Amino acid sequence: MRASKNQRHVSGAERILKAKDLPQAMNALTNRALEHGLGRADFINLKIEEVAPEEILHFDALPVTEAFAETVFASYEIMEAKILELGISKAVCEKILLLLASVQPMRGAVLYDIAAEKRIEPDSKRGIRVTYMDAEEQKLFEGKNHFREAIVLATKVVNAPGILAELCISDDPEYVTGYFASKRHGYVRLSPLKEKGSIHGGRIFLFDSRLAQAEDTINFLQQQKVLVANVPSSPNLHSSEEEQEHKNLLQAYEAELQFLREQNLYRSMRTIASQQSRYVEMDGRKILMLASNSYLDLAADPRVKEAAAQAAAVWGAGSGGSRLTTGNTVLNEILEQKLADLKNTEAALLFNTGYMANLGIISALMNKECVIFSDEYNHASIIDGCRLSGAKIIVFKHNDMQDLEEKIRAAQFKRGMIVADAVFSMDGDIADLPNLVALGKKYGLLTMVDEAHATGVIGATGRGIVEHYGDAHVPDIIMGTLSKSLGSEGGFVCASQIIVDYLRNKARSFIFSTSQAPAALAAAIKAIEILEAEPARAARLQKNVECFCSALQKYGVKASSPTAIIPIIIGDESKAMQVSQKLLEQNILVPAIRYPTVAKGEARLRVALMSTHTEAELEWVAGVISSLVK
Repeated sequence: MRASKNQRHVSGAERILKAKDLPQAMNALTNRALEHGLGRADFINLKIEEVAPEEILHFDALPVTEAFAETVFASYEIMEAKILELGISKAVCEKILLLLASVQPMRGAVLYDIAAEKRIEPDSKRGIRVTYMDAEEQKLFEGKNHFREAIVLATKVVNAPGILAELCISDDPEYVTGYFASKRHGYVRLSPLKEKGSIHGGRIFLFDSRLAQAEDTINFLQQQKVLVANVPSSPNLHSSEEEQEHKNLLQAYEAELQFLREQNLYRSMRTIASQQSRYVEMDGRKILMLASNSYLDLAADPRVKEAAAQAAAVWGAGSGGSRLTTGNTVLNEILEQKLADLKNTEAALLFNTGYMANLGIISALMNKECVIFSDEYNHASIIDGCRLSGAKIIVFKHNDMQDLEEKIRAAQFKRGMIVADAVFSMDGDIADLPNLVALGKKYGLLTMVDEAHATGVIGATGRGIVEHYGDAHVPDIIMGTLSKSLGSEGGFVCASQIIVDYLRNKARSFIFSTSQAPAALAAAIKAIEILEAEPARAARLQKNVECFCSALQKYGVKASSPTAIIPIIIGDESKAMQVSQKLLEQNILVPAIRYPTVAKGEARLRVALMSTHTEAELEWVAGVISSLVK
């Protein structure tokens, strides 16, 4: 049914039903056209078309959630956040929302190509009209039900090829609730999206021409017959408001999980049935490990394991309290002194994990009156520490000291910090420490590096980034972990006595955490002793990096790195997963790293080498990777 008044469209609806139900449906649709909020129609067109069952596609209705706000502006902000979560840039998002707020009334919808950043519907006055759809559960005598019909339409739209989402504001002057729909978010009711009494309405389909041809998408929207199952008549049809809210919450989570599966971004865990070493046991098979952060293979070293076992026997399984109450032991103090000596600083302080160390250090030293200059490739724990501090965060281009200085000059601050990974965890490259430290001194900023992937890996004897640059450039704060090259668990900070004392009194992740288990402390102590006594371990690791990169290049794979982390860029998320799985089938474990850990389109294999890998093993793996990538 299509109805108009004074040649202006006022109502439209359709049904896919059995022939016996035609009279009742025709009567209901006619009454609807005569009772519309925009006025009584003076022209009604009813069209009846026979459809074969095999022509119909069937989809389940999108899960429904609600996001009601105080103002129209606040509703637009909610919609903006959801568009950004689809990986669409803020600049494009702003264009889309401006278009939604200003689009002229039309019978159909705008088809907006985010890749080209423009409208691409063939007729801008008519738009794209979605037709041939209905709910499987028929409600022939029901009047207009905005909610139910919107669910049906949105479900069909987001299942069309190349469609990322739909944005909708009803043109009914009495209906201020609109929605945002996508496979990731489900159907999100938003209110208010306009003021009551306003006849403004608009509908935008977000399309990506990199995923599908526009012609195929338009044909699907306008011609494909679709029935949608399990369509509710209202958000709270069969339950109390509280029960429905809980159900909506779970449905939203499930919708997002399903979106991750479809985008090859869903994460799962592998089960390892042995100690972490050069070879591990998985599913009854012996697997060559090229993914472990135990770069020096110390997690499996008999001396480290024995130290942990003896500490557990003497000191017990747990520490019993936080360091500031009952959890401080001789082992804590010995380990902190060894870390300070290793990094050549006045003092050190332990944290339970590297993540907790970054959160605690940054949020304690910085506040809302400060500015933090953060490398764009920094680890998530640095990013979260910056956010937790409340400071203004200025992100500089990766390892670009010119960009950093320009942004420092442009900023106004009383106190601030420059923070960067020492070795970047996804690309394996090394921070420009000399210039970073120099800029900190020049502009009165604290300097901090995260040495999680640097300790035991770079520097002539494995002492990290300061040694790598000849011990001539020392940052104010060196953060690191015990859980990678040192084969244990925990995080630490090495700095001046003043900074360490301040963190002991101010860092919440230190103050309010139970101290590490004695076994972990003793294992780390022994690992440091081995690192200092056997510098050849770090040298062997560095030699393995050279050998593996040379082998990859010999086989035609473009990959290089100065550290034990060697990224092999694949690009497509699905292909990266396939290559990783094929490697595992040949008993080689190399994980695929995907969005959001790295940018979309930059999925990669992330190889992590150990000092105990042999040259023969690395040569073999390089050949296998080459054959699969090609």
